[in-house]
Amino acid sequence: NTHNDKKRKRSRSDDQLAPAVGPHVIQWLGKRKKKVPDALSADKNNHMQMEQILRLLALKERERRALVRYVEKRIDEDMNGGPMKVELQDSDGEYDGNNSAAAASHHHKQQELWPASVTFSNNYDWEPSVPADMKEKYYPSNKIRQRANHFSRNVYFKRITDKDHPAYGEFGLYCALAHAKPGQWLLDYVGRVTLGEDQNTKSDYVSDFGEHSELACDANVLGNEARFLNDFRNTGKYPNVEFNFRRDRNGEFRQGVYVKQVKEAKEKGFDGIKQDEELLVSYGKSYWKSRVDGGDLTEFVWRLPNQPMPPGGKPN
Repeated sequence: NTHNDKKRKRSRSDDQLAPAVGPHVIQWLGKRKKKVPDALSADKNNHMQMEQILRLLALKERERRALVRYVEKRIDEDMNGGPMKVELQDSDGEYDGNNSAAAASHHHKQQELWPASVTFSNNYDWEPSVPADMKEKYYPSNKIRQRANHFSRNVYFKRITDKDHPAYGEFGLYCALAHAKPGQWLLDYVGRVTLGEDQNTKSDYVSDFGEHSELACDANVLGNEARFLNDFRNTGKYPNVEFNFRRDRNGEFRQGVYVKQVKEAKEKGFDGIKQDEELLVSYGKSYWKSRVDGGDLTEFVWRLPNQPMPPGGKPN
């Protein structure tokens, strides 16, 4: 990441896009009532790659980002054998009131570190530009409860003091539990919800949102501790958490941060996350390619997981 306290999270695996992107692009164009170019319609064998299609469509930058995000999601679903799982949960309980002395002490300590420029919230802030019927689908107005705005008891954030860490001096997110088991929900990624094509392209805290990535969730100026999740690259570790969509007991659509399942974790012998261990996620290659000159990650990635620091230490 840029490691200056600005990060954009991706709700996708780190795999490259599969070759057959054409059908997904055509589906995206159809949803937005846009004309499908003849060349794309004629590509029956799906030889066209994403970059070719983007040049052909000549979309605005916001639309390009929305399209790429949508296709990445569909490719992930194809590779994982079906549509994205939406986990149903009776009650997370995490944001209900807790007046214990320990909870009050934890809240006070975290509040002292919280950036003054960011509004803390465990509730999504929906932009008025989102169509009412779309919002109702994800945020049923007659059932929603407002969550208490206190800090999570499952995680905590702090400044990174390890000089070898790529985000040295910035915030990181850590496990507060004795043992967070594989598949366990930790907290939700919260922010301001907009249409995908209306997202703030200058923000580094934008995450996909919605069952079809038609929305974006931006924690740049509003959100909770999940905004401090760092990318795993150059830490010498594998990602140990991932994003999964879920609905709470009232039907509200939320984006949860979950401990990776054993079968999805790349670390050998992975059995969850221990207390005080940093939570690491994959932002996705597309995030980094858009921030590295020429999109070449060869020089950017200087330390692989389970590898020691290179001779000479961290690059300047």
